[in-house]
Amino acid sequence: MRLTKVVDRESGKVLVDRCVRADSYFSRLVGLLNHASLPVGEGLLITSCRQVHMFFMRFGIDAVFIDQTDTVVDVESLKPWRLSQMHWKAAHVLELPWGTAEKQGIKPGTRLEFVTCSN
Repeated sequence: MRLTKVVDRESGKVLVDRCVRADSYFSRLVGLLNHASLPVGEGLLITSCRQVHMFFMRFGIDAVFIDQTDTVVDVESLKPWRLSQMHWKAAHVLELPWGTAEKQGIKPGTRLEFVTCSN
C-alpha cells in the first residue's frame, strides 16, 4: 500500500494528510465499500477511473475527478446509492470525506500534487 499526501500545487497547502492509492483491479473494485466511514484528512485515489458509484455505501463522499495532469476537472458530493456523472476528461478520482472539497477549496482548475510518504 502506497500512502501519499495531497497538496495544492499553487499554494503548497496540504489538502489530504493520508491518501491510499487504489491501483490494482481488486483495490479499485472494492474502493471504500468495506469502510464504515472515511476519517477527516484521509482519502482514496482510484486510478484509471471516470465514474464512481455509491451502491452499498454507508456514508457520503466528495468525488474529485482529476485529469492526466493532476488538475481537478469536476467535484461531486455523492450520497449513498447514487451514481456520479461520467467525466470523460478525468483519469482518476480522489474520494474524500463529505464536505472536504468545499472546506479545502478544491474546485475545477485546482492543480494537485501527490507526495509519496513513508509508511
